Amino acid sequence: MSKEELKKNYIEKAVAWIERKGYLEIKANIEGMEPPKSFTQRSKNELVNPDLTAKSLGRKFYFEIAMKTNDTKDLVTKWKLLSQLAAMKDGKLYLFVPHGHRSFAEKLVQKHKISAIIEPLRATN
Repeated sequence: MSKEELKKNYIEKAVAWIERKGYLEIKANIEGMEPPKSFTQRSKNELVNPDLTAKSLGRKFYFEIAMKTNDTKDLVTKWKLLSQLAAMKDGKLYLFVPHGHRSFAEKLVQKHKISAIIEPLRATN
């Protein structure tokens, strides 16, 4: 299974978790769902696109699949931006971490002081 296919599988699992928790207006970067709104990073003029977004009680939540990568700089920038956007809308950033990726995500969150909730994500239910 390619990394893209694996990520789509994880996004589908995350959507199921979000639905079980009662969130509304779920948007996800998978086929058959409305994609979340993208943001432009002015310094690089690049698009930042969250994996998932949802609302609950008028608050906006951002959700990311946290997988190991060598490009941590862009990942940290993305997570910081999404964390700040969530805070502005009285929401939170959730990082769904597949098995084997938790330590990677926790280290980045702690080192860069990112406000995020780390949620374990199983590959199969």
